[in-house]
Parts: sequence; structure tokens; C-alpha cells
Amino acid sequence: DEIEPRPVFEKKPLVWEEDMELYSRFVDRKEELRLSHSSYLRQHPEAQALISDFLLFLLLRQPEDVVTFAAEYFGPFAKRHPPTPALRSSHRPSPFRSLDP
Repeated sequence: DEIEPRPVFEKKPLVWEEDMELYSRFVDRKEELRLSHSSYLRQHPEAQALISDFLLFLLLRQPEDVVTFAAEYFGPFAKRHPPTPALRSSHRPSPFRSLDP
């Protein structure tokens, strides 16, 4: 009694964009998430304000290391960590410095 070798099936690439069912599920889920996210931001305007402030500051400072900059920006909001000097990674001069008294 010899054991027959297992059949080998060729792996076909999945092109979900061309599969009607998968593409339809993707579009439905995308819309569901969009509505959920929009609803959340309407219920929590402070989240949108926080993100807008961060993006504005990021674009003004344009740091080389965006991840470190983000960690330093959002770090003071963490309750577990003691406050640190804000935004050490951004040494770019402020465009508003001339407005300071």
C-alpha cells in the first residue's frame, strides 16, 4: 500500500478588484466605515480639532522625523507619562516668531 502524493494546486493571484462579489463587499465596507468615522467625528469635534492642530503644526515645522515629532506632540496627552519639553525634534524656526513681543 503506497500513499499517493498530495495533489499540488497552483496558487492563483487574487485580483479582488476584478471579482464582482469581493469588490462589492469592499465598496460596502468602505462606505460603512466612512459613515461610522464621519458620525464619530461629528460626535467628537475635539478629535477633529486635535488632528487639525497637529497637521497644521506638522506642516509648519516640517520635521525630518515625523514619527518622533508626532510622539512628542501627542506625548503630553498621555496620562501615564510625565510631561516632557514639547516638540524637541522640531528645531525649525517658527514663521510666527517675528510676531512675538
